[in-house]
Amino acid sequence: MVQTTIASSKRPAGWVTAGSAGWVAAGLLITAVISAVLSSPRWGFALFAWLNPICLLAFFRLGATRKKTLLALPVLLLLHLLCDYRVAPFPLPVLLIFAVYQSLQQLAVYGADRWVVKKTGRFVGTLFFPSFCVALEFFNTINSGGIWWSVANSQYPFPWLTQLASVTGMWGISFLLYWAASVVVWAIGRGRRQENYRSGLAIYGGVLVVVLVFGCVRYSLPAVEQHTIRAAGVTVPLKGLLETIYEDFSGRGLVLDPRAAVTDPALRLVGQAEASYIESADTVKFKRAFAAMNRVNDSLFVLSQAAADSGARVICWSEGNAVAFKADEDALLERGRHFAVKNKLYLLMGLCIVHPGKITPGKKYLENEAILVGPEGGILIRFHKNNPVPMVEASEPGDGVIPLVETPYGRIAVSICYDADFPLQMRQLDRKRADLLLLPSGDWYSISPFHTYMAVYRGIENGCSVLREVTSGLSIGVDYRGRRAGGLDYFREGTKLWLVDLPIGHTDTIYSRIGDLLAYGCGLLTVLMLLFLLIFTTRRKAALLVKDRMALQP
Repeated sequence: MVQTTIASSKRPAGWVTAGSAGWVAAGLLITAVISAVLSSPRWGFALFAWLNPICLLAFFRLGATRKKTLLALPVLLLLHLLCDYRVAPFPLPVLLIFAVYQSLQQLAVYGADRWVVKKTGRFVGTLFFPSFCVALEFFNTINSGGIWWSVANSQYPFPWLTQLASVTGMWGISFLLYWAASVVVWAIGRGRRQENYRSGLAIYGGVLVVVLVFGCVRYSLPAVEQHTIRAAGVTVPLKGLLETIYEDFSGRGLVLDPRAAVTDPALRLVGQAEASYIESADTVKFKRAFAAMNRVNDSLFVLSQAAADSGARVICWSEGNAVAFKADEDALLERGRHFAVKNKLYLLMGLCIVHPGKITPGKKYLENEAILVGPEGGILIRFHKNNPVPMVEASEPGDGVIPLVETPYGRIAVSICYDADFPLQMRQLDRKRADLLLLPSGDWYSISPFHTYMAVYRGIENGCSVLREVTSGLSIGVDYRGRRAGGLDYFREGTKLWLVDLPIGHTDTIYSRIGDLLAYGCGLLTVLMLLFLLIFTTRRKAALLVKDRMALQP
């Protein structure tokens, strides 16, 4: 057992006895792991995201455990591995590297916070921890693959809170959550020393009430500047195509689990078969695979016709759902143009265009495209995914621009899946005053519906509606407040076609005016507090040293 004492000059009776201190430390760490896993994308229980930093802060601030870092490091590594497993699309060695990186970041945050709290016990010190955490989230968003791991993503079930994204972006939500942990643990420490902590709790409570009242009003009042359009989402499962490719390649049957993770061994076997299929483009060996590919494309048009017959004026396919070799792309596009003209609608075709030939390391042999065809048959938008998933997608990135087109129904913008994980890039939606974002996507079971909920924030931030059509995930249509108008769970039995009368329209947001000011402010506050305390501590030590020397003089 770890021998731990709780540092306190005046400990209330019954708080922690010497014999139970080790159990308290262990309990805090265990609870931190459990709460982190339950609030992760795989489970998505929002309330546990508030509990996790409370436990870790209590462990680092209140416990006087020796070798605290050595004790916490393996726990944090385990925590991140459990949260990332089957969620991040990377093999275990890569996940371990990420876990080390994330754990070291957390140790830096909690270690710096403990040092700051030791130097000042005032309420203002509670601002350091949330500021450091938000600054780190912002840094990681820019440099480490988007906003995927922001704690704010977990708060989608609380719509009054999510409206704060229209003012501060995701950073305000994260700040409130981390600040709650800092205030709670600060209050516990003050209470143990029989010092007043109620004023601090009142300040935080007042801020939270203001945020929730604002969110309630924004979410509940009638929508502004909106009209309704009938839209449809269409997806055809690719499971049969992948199984057929493997059967043609190996001569053996294989049944894929629709809920398998990206790193599932069966999918690695299919990947080997796909490589052979792409390199050879052999219409004899892969005769059934070619037929299965054509059936997928045929089914997309059949379902789209059913949507058009039901009144859909905008139809969105999921990411890369239509599959074709480069030589067949023009014929597929011509088919889409004919369909749009015949039905007088807008069709967003999600295409995976394959370039046959030898696959070498780093070769980009796929085009991940979204093609918007208008009712006159013109190709209005030809978009390549701006942010292919690293180490997963062998496609060239786009130019970083989010295209937009004027239509009788409003200004329609187009992007693809992972692009929406980059809020700084998605701010183009506001600058171009988009009314509707069409976001064809592809997920997997372990990140659904979490990844869809993440995309909803881009509409709240930029004041536009979002239609996200997803393979292996939750498809959804929401207005600028994130209010759900309709949707379809891919894993529900039945045809993957759904219709929604979706309110669309653009509304200005405060976030569109001030941008990431809060995130930059948090970074600045973190640096200033560290510098101030460092200078103050250095000068104080120097003054004490001078005083001691003078006392020693005769």
